[in-house]
Amino acid sequence: MLLPPWFGRRYPSPEDLEDWATEMGCTVGATRFGKGGFIAAGQGEPPVILVPDLNGPLAWSWALAHELGHLSQHEGPKGELAWSRDEAQANRWAARALIPEAAVRRHGNASEDAFMAALSRHYEDLPLHPCTERRLAARIARIRLGCFETQLPEAQ
Repeated sequence: MLLPPWFGRRYPSPEDLEDWATEMGCTVGATRFGKGGFIAAGQGEPPVILVPDLNGPLAWSWALAHELGHLSQHEGPKGELAWSRDEAQANRWAARALIPEAAVRRHGNASEDAFMAALSRHYEDLPLHPCTERRLAARIARIRLGCFETQLPEAQ
């Protein structure tokens, strides 16, 4: 499995995520659709990762990290059972990318609230009232908490 040098060590910046996409041979583009995606390379063209541009920095980073998780772990379309497994793997990769192991160990903060606070601090200030951004942060936090059961190898 390919891992960028910052994976597990620190919170990646949006530039880190874009740089890793470039190192993986992709370009990053924006889409007005609600979900990100991957477009395979055309003849003589690099593959493109599309990231929704209608959302905030956390949603943008999540969508890009999720697609990078796909690129880092598996290739090509598969049947529905494998698709579901691949989506879960990409989600875990993205959650571990956005909430690094080093920060978890350093602060000992393995709780949904602590992870949401860290996402708010590093990507965008989350409103205190229920909203799309808070729901996404909570989802990422829950996925990250589940990663303690299924650890990926650390970056070399």
